[in-house]
Order: sequence, then structure tokens, then C-alpha cells
Amino acid sequence: MSSGNSLDCPSCGATLAVEDRFTKVVICEYCGQTSALTNRSLDPTGKKVSLADVESDFRIGRTGTLRGESFTVLGRLRYDYEDGFWEEWFITLESGGKLWIQEDEGEITAYKKESITSPIPPWDQISVGSMVSINGAQVFVTEKNRASITGGLGQLMFRITPGEQIKYIDGNSGGELVSIEFSPEEINFSRGQALDNR
Repeated sequence: MSSGNSLDCPSCGATLAVEDRFTKVVICEYCGQTSALTNRSLDPTGKKVSLADVESDFRIGRTGTLRGESFTVLGRLRYDYEDGFWEEWFITLESGGKLWIQEDEGEITAYKKESITSPIPPWDQISVGSMVSINGAQVFVTEKNRASITGGLGQLMFRITPGEQIKYIDGNSGGELVSIEFSPEEINFSRGQALDNR
């Protein structure tokens, strides 16, 4: 699908824009219906979830500039974990790049997903304070935890199921932030950099 298309929500009929050709899930901002994008249509197999608004500089459809490059916010995810929740915003850059902006306890980090080119030990075998080798980099593990996907909004590059459990580790590699997310279907590896709050 080319960018710039729109489809109608199969639940409430609202018009939903599909801006990125790699979009796999569209979540209606009006009724919260999660739908998979298949063959130029929306399959309403997902759950309906309403996310409460939170104070944030980001929102679906917002445009702005990040480090001198224009961006557009296309999607939003919320994760719940034992100490609260965090938000992630999916943004596309003018250059065609894609980033995830994570907001957690006032900290804002820009993450870029990276293909995994080396084996990663199972989550159960990784401990806080240990070193893990990933893609040739040594990662010092600072956090290991579980979370669940509360829900999302807008357009996402992968399928989500509200309530789905994930496991993750966060770490540091030479001053660069690292996040590894273990879901039932795949492992995602991202490198990140902290951003100013405003």
C-alpha cells in the first residue's frame, strides 16, 4: 500500500489515514478498535481499548523538528509494568527514517530499532549487572522486567494485542542506551539516546 491512503474504521466508520506503507495495525482514535491491515482492508480482529490522555508534547498527527529534521507522529503505545506505565510514540522522519520516542517518569528517549545479527541469550539467562554481547557491542544490563501492552492508537509497524505480556531488558553500551524486548513472536533490539524534556 502506498502512503497517504485512508480506510474506514470497521467498528465506528471513522476515516483512518494510513501514512506509512509498512503499517500493519491501525487503531482508531475515536473508538479504540485495533484492526490488522490486510490486502488494503482493515480486519477488526483486535480488542477495543481506550487510553486515557496524559500530559505529553507528543500526540497522533503532530509534526515538529527533532535534531533539525522534520517528523510526524503516527502511532502511540502504552505499556504497564509493576511501577506504573510508560508511553511510546512512533514517528517518521522526513528522510524516511523511523524512531520510537519513549516517555517514562519524565525521561524522554529516542530509540531506533536495529536488526539483530548475533544470538541473544534467553531472557531467563540474563541478569541485572551482567554484560551481554549484541551485534558486536557489549551491553551492561541495568534493568530486567516484565510489562504488558495496555493498548495503542494510530498506525504501528507490527501487530499488537492489548494485554499481551512482554519481557524486556534495558542497558548501556558505551554511553548509548539499549533496549531489548522479548515478545512471544520475536525479539526487538533498539539503540537510544536521551532527549531534552522540552
